[in-house]
Amino acid sequence: MILKNNKGKAGVYRWTNLVNHKSYIGSANDLRTRFYVYFSVNRLTKSKMTIYKAILKYGYKKFSLDILDYCNPDVLLEREQYYIDLLKPEYNNLGIAGSSLGYKHTSDTLKKFKIRKFSDIARTNLAKAATGRVLNKEIKTNISLARKGIKLSNETKIKLSTIATAREGVAVEVRNITSGKIKQYPTLTSASLALGISRTAIRKSMVSGIPIKKTYFIKSINKK
Repeated sequence: MILKNNKGKAGVYRWTNLVNHKSYIGSANDLRTRFYVYFSVNRLTKSKMTIYKAILKYGYKKFSLDILDYCNPDVLLEREQYYIDLLKPEYNNLGIAGSSLGYKHTSDTLKKFKIRKFSDIARTNLAKAATGRVLNKEIKTNISLARKGIKLSNETKIKLSTIATAREGVAVEVRNITSGKIKQYPTLTSASLALGISRTAIRKSMVSGIPIKKTYFIKSINKK
């Protein structure tokens, strides 16, 4: 249920330890893909992330999983940073949005995700995790305030700007082969949203030199 309901959705999520009440806040452009990682014991074992170690130590039954916010990918890091500043999750060691988004799955890993089958026990646990989730009054109040929009501090804005630059890479130039029109975009994300094409597809086109949809020729440009 968790994987099905979050396929292709970008958003901010929260893991909460039901034993010690410590929490972790993260975000992803595709929550379904991210949650695959959390339910892979092999992945959890290899990583040094505090939240992974905690899940292995206490087990899935001792954690709740909540979606704090569904949002557009271009404001994802901003929303994650907002909830980190607001709720102060103990498992977020750095306290900076996007600090755990740097890893990339190999093509073989992604293929395994697609064909992976869960046991009956795993399916039952996933269903239980997604059923009957009730937020306490404090969390509801904090989330309500978050959605009303509280201004971020200059320090937080600088953090977000630095993270976004590192994560999204160089600016790009898009040339429409058919019309001859050329347009520049400051980030891969902005080009992705404008063209309705994934950032991965844009990046591959830049490397291979092959036009996307036989229409868009894309190349990187230096930011001033």
